[in-house]
Amino acid sequence: MDKKGKTVLRTIRIPHEIDQILQKDAKTKRVSINSLIHNLLLKYTEWDRYSERFGRVMLRPQTLQLIIDSVDDIEIKDIGSKIGKKIPKEFLLFWFKEINLNSFLEYLSLLCRYGGFAHYEIESKEREFTVTLIHNLGEKWSLFLKNVIEQGMISTLSIYPKLQVSEISVVANFKI
Repeated sequence: MDKKGKTVLRTIRIPHEIDQILQKDAKTKRVSINSLIHNLLLKYTEWDRYSERFGRVMLRPQTLQLIIDSVDDIEIKDIGSKIGKKIPKEFLLFWFKEINLNSFLEYLSLLCRYGGFAHYEIESKEREFTVTLIHNLGEKWSLFLKNVIEQGMISTLSIYPKLQVSEISVVANFKI
C-alpha cells in the first residue's frame, strides 16, 4: 500500500463503549486515537480481509510450541518443505496477483507482522539480501521456518538461499 498517498476525511459513528476502549488502548500504547484507528484499518487492509478468505487458525504460542515439539525433526522438516512448495505461491497469487521478489519479501513481512511467525528484518546491499527471522518457539520452529522459506524461494523464485538456523532464529542469505 502507498503509505504516502493523500488522506481522506471520514466521519463515522461508533458506540460509546467502543470509543472508550479505543481511548484506553491508545493511551496504553502512547499513540493518538487517530493513529490507533489508522493501524487497525491498515491491518484490516493488509491482512484481515485476505486471511479471512484464505483461512487461518489462531493458537497461543505455547500451544503451537507443544504441537511442534511433539513432532520429530525429520517430520517437521518434511512438513515445512511441503508447505513451502505450495502455500507461498498460493498466498502470493491470492494477495498480490503476482510472483516476484518484492511480493515474496512482503509475504514474509506480513506473516511475521500479523501472523506472529517471528520478528522480521531484511538487509540488502546491491543484489545481496539477508532476511532474519527471530522467534521464541524453539529449534523445531526454526527447522520448520527454514524449510518453508527454502522451498518457498526455490519453488516461486528459483532462488536457492543459504540458511542458518539456531534455536531462536533463521537467517537466509541470497543473491539475485
